[in-house]
Amino acid sequence: MLKSKFSKNKEMRIEEAFLAAYDQCSENILRHIYFRVSNMALAEDLTSETFLKTWQYLSGGKEVKNLKGFLYQVANNLIIDHYRQKPKEAVSFDNLPEFKDDKKSLSRDIDKGIEIGLLKKNLEQLSEDYRKILIYRFIDDLSIDEISKITDKSSVNIYVIIHRAIKVLKKKIFENENV
Repeated sequence: MLKSKFSKNKEMRIEEAFLAAYDQCSENILRHIYFRVSNMALAEDLTSETFLKTWQYLSGGKEVKNLKGFLYQVANNLIIDHYRQKPKEAVSFDNLPEFKDDKKSLSRDIDKGIEIGLLKKNLEQLSEDYRKILIYRFIDDLSIDEISKITDKSSVNIYVIIHRAIKVLKKKIFENENV
């Protein structure tokens, strides 16, 4: 009898921790995935799958020390699996966002799209480690400590990687502007 009460309490704690993680992290995980796959429907599917796989893992009795880090790792693994399974697809003009008729707004939207496109293009030229850490820091807005936990690297190492990655990224952007 005591054992069944203990296991129910443990299950309740796991469920509460999972629901809290979902509330706190779901938008950030979605944004992280969307930035990597550039397709909102796919990002939503992969986000759902991230939380489903995490729930299956936790409900199977396995423990996770850093749930937020675990969620990002599952999301990254799903992104990698997606790109392994699917060859690059052609971009359809039907899927491009529509612009407003306002010329100033159109110009601003185009400039913003070009800047984001250039940033993505240059980020893709960085090493996987540099790219992931810059995305965690500046796109996902994670703290150095959170990145440290996710990547199993020291905080000092994260600072150094960010500094070096920014330096390399600036160089690549400058080189591409002068081409």
